[in-house]
Amino acid sequence: MKAPLLLSLFLLLSACASLPPDEHRPISLEDALSGEVLLGRSVTLEELPQEDLLGLDSDLRAYLQELAPKASPQSRLAALIRAFEQRDFTVEYDESSTLTAMETYRQARGNCLAFTLMMVAMARELGAEASFNQVEVPPVWSHDEPETFIVYRHVNMVSESSRGRRVVDFNLAAYDPAYDQHILDDTTAFALYYSNRGVELMREGEREQAFLYLRKALELRPQRSDLWANLGAMYSHFGFLTEAQQSYQQALHLKSSNLVAISNLERLYRHNGLQALADEYAKRARYHRERNPYFLFYQARDAYEQGDFKRAERRLRKAVMRHEGDHRFHFLLGLTRYQLGEMSASRESFEEAFSLVRNSSTANAYERKLKLLFEGG
Repeated sequence: MKAPLLLSLFLLLSACASLPPDEHRPISLEDALSGEVLLGRSVTLEELPQEDLLGLDSDLRAYLQELAPKASPQSRLAALIRAFEQRDFTVEYDESSTLTAMETYRQARGNCLAFTLMMVAMARELGAEASFNQVEVPPVWSHDEPETFIVYRHVNMVSESSRGRRVVDFNLAAYDPAYDQHILDDTTAFALYYSNRGVELMREGEREQAFLYLRKALELRPQRSDLWANLGAMYSHFGFLTEAQQSYQQALHLKSSNLVAISNLERLYRHNGLQALADEYAKRARYHRERNPYFLFYQARDAYEQGDFKRAERRLRKAVMRHEGDHRFHFLLGLTRYQLGEMSASRESFEEAFSLVRNSSTANAYERKLKLLFEGG
């Protein structure tokens, strides 16, 4: 399961909104960070939220104390995971609910970040080592709402001990250890929480709270490009184009390939009649997308679903050239070549896909798909 850790939203803004400033001016972040244009006053650091993200109440701590109290921390963690699997406590997946550890437990819902906050807090209470882990799952582009561009990221928990590495994931069956991943320190994980929560508040129309949460995220981790893109999304959403532009430009200053910022700057400029600038950013977006194997993969998938197998094959071959280690690319290429009647090449692609799979549930799913394909064909 994935939570939206990067989101950029551009809505059609009223004609009275100010045009963005000169593109080539130095980036000024003071206005964007102050919140004055949004709230009519400059926000102080004391106003920013300070939530106890890992705090547990006395009842939950008492419950945890009874879990294999004489066992080792890792054995106690295993008992906690069994309790969750046996539904002693439950959490239903809700991608739009970024909650604290205690809120996740009480409300029995949350996204992958909320679930991970809860499990990290509980594991540490048991004496086990527990860290936040960002999994570089293949990004998913979604257009669930008009003019919305979302890139999903995934966070889970890892616990290291002398007995090995344990992964605790909301959807462990879909977790693939072949994906690149890296440990996040608590401060970075907390920054992701505040940014996620800010985006949710933005969608609910809570202007002041949305800004405070997004501002808190940047106070914790000002060098993260994705957090600046979210701030720009918030300013765009509420109609403040200058501050949106400043935020997007800072996101690009920190990461020049940030497609969220590039795409939304293009839309911002085009909506305001700045066609030359819009075309420049459209060109930049195409450049980065054409070099992103996952974007090519999703184009190929769309082409396959529309029956354009030749285009799907061209997109997939290009994706594989840029990243040959994703089994999904090879499996879809095998399906595509099968549809094109290229049986020998199809078999080679399927074999390559299975050689890259590290998850038994994925391999079983592939086998079922092939059985249906061959029986139907």
